[in-house]
Amino acid sequence: MTFRQKIRLGLFAVLGLFMFLVLGTAFGFWESEIGAVSPKGYVAISHGDHTHYVPNGWTGEVSISNFPTNPPPQGQTVGPTGQFVPLQP
Repeated sequence: MTFRQKIRLGLFAVLGLFMFLVLGTAFGFWESEIGAVSPKGYVAISHGDHTHYVPNGWTGEVSISNFPTNPPPQGQTVGPTGQFVPLQP
Protein backbone atom coordinates (compact mmCIF):
# COMPACT_ATOMS: atom_id res chain seq x y z
CA MET A 1 0.00 0.00 0.00
CA THR A 2 1.45 3.34 -0.99
CA PHE A 3 1.70 6.37 1.27
CA ARG A 4 -1.08 8.10 -0.68
CA GLN A 5 -3.43 5.12 -0.22
CA LYS A 6 -2.72 5.07 3.53
CA ILE A 7 -3.57 8.78 3.78
CA ARG A 8 -6.78 8.25 1.82
CA LEU A 9 -7.76 5.29 4.02
CA GLY A 10 -7.05 7.34 7.14
CA LEU A 11 -9.19 10.22 5.90
CA PHE A 12 -12.09 7.87 5.11
CA ALA A 13 -11.77 6.34 8.60
CA VAL A 14 -11.89 9.78 10.26
CA LEU A 15 -14.86 10.81 8.09
CA GLY A 16 -16.65 7.56 8.94
CA LEU A 17 -16.11 8.07 12.67
CA PHE A 18 -17.35 11.65 12.41
CA MET A 19 -20.51 10.55 10.57
CA PHE A 20 -21.12 7.80 13.14
CA LEU A 21 -20.95 10.34 15.97
CA VAL A 22 -23.18 12.87 14.20
CA LEU A 23 -25.84 10.33 13.25
CA GLY A 24 -25.69 8.63 16.65
CA THR A 25 -26.35 11.94 18.37
CA ALA A 26 -29.14 12.86 15.97
CA PHE A 27 -30.92 9.51 16.37
CA GLY A 28 -30.56 9.48 20.16
CA PHE A 29 -28.26 6.48 20.58
CA TRP A 30 -26.83 8.20 23.68
CA GLU A 31 -27.69 11.18 25.84
CA SER A 32 -26.37 14.51 24.63
CA GLU A 33 -27.23 18.16 25.19
CA ILE A 34 -27.64 18.61 21.44
CA GLY A 35 -29.16 15.24 20.59
CA ALA A 36 -32.60 13.68 20.55
CA VAL A 37 -32.18 12.32 24.09
CA SER A 38 -31.11 14.83 26.72
CA PRO A 39 -29.77 14.05 30.20
CA LYS A 40 -32.09 16.81 31.47
CA GLY A 41 -35.11 14.64 30.60
CA TYR A 42 -36.50 17.08 28.03
CA VAL A 43 -35.61 18.57 24.66
CA ALA A 44 -36.47 21.92 23.06
CA ILE A 45 -38.49 21.87 19.85
CA SER A 46 -38.79 25.03 17.77
CA HIS A 47 -42.40 25.78 16.89
CA GLY A 48 -42.71 28.88 14.75
CA ASP A 49 -41.41 31.91 16.65
CA HIS A 50 -41.23 30.11 20.01
CA THR A 51 -39.91 26.90 21.54
CA HIS A 52 -41.74 24.13 23.37
CA TYR A 53 -40.03 21.85 25.88
CA VAL A 54 -41.08 18.20 25.54
CA PRO A 55 -39.93 15.07 27.40
CA ASN A 56 -37.41 12.63 25.94
CA GLY A 57 -39.27 10.10 23.84
CA TRP A 58 -42.22 12.38 23.07
CA THR A 59 -44.19 10.68 20.29
CA GLY A 60 -46.66 13.40 19.39
CA GLU A 61 -49.66 11.68 20.97
CA VAL A 62 -50.15 14.77 23.15
CA SER A 63 -50.35 18.05 21.24
CA ILE A 64 -47.20 20.17 21.33
CA SER A 65 -49.40 23.09 22.44
CA ASN A 66 -49.82 21.34 25.83
CA PHE A 67 -46.11 21.66 26.57
CA PRO A 68 -44.51 24.71 28.20
CA THR A 69 -42.67 27.41 26.28
CA ASN A 70 -40.31 28.07 29.21
CA PRO A 71 -37.69 25.57 30.35
CA PRO A 72 -38.41 23.78 33.63
CA PRO A 73 -36.95 25.13 36.87
CA GLN A 74 -33.74 23.62 38.24
CA GLY A 75 -34.25 20.04 39.45
CA GLN A 76 -37.41 19.50 37.41
CA THR A 77 -38.25 18.16 33.96
CA VAL A 78 -41.28 18.05 31.68
CA GLY A 79 -43.79 15.27 32.23
CA PRO A 80 -45.60 13.30 29.51
CA THR A 81 -48.61 15.63 29.51
CA GLY A 82 -46.73 18.92 29.81
CA GLN A 83 -46.55 19.47 33.56
CA PHE A 84 -43.30 20.04 35.44
CA VAL A 85 -42.24 17.03 37.53
CA PRO A 86 -39.19 16.37 39.76
CA LEU A 87 -36.16 15.08 37.86
CA GLN A 88 -35.48 11.42 38.66
CA PRO A 89 -31.76 10.62 39.13
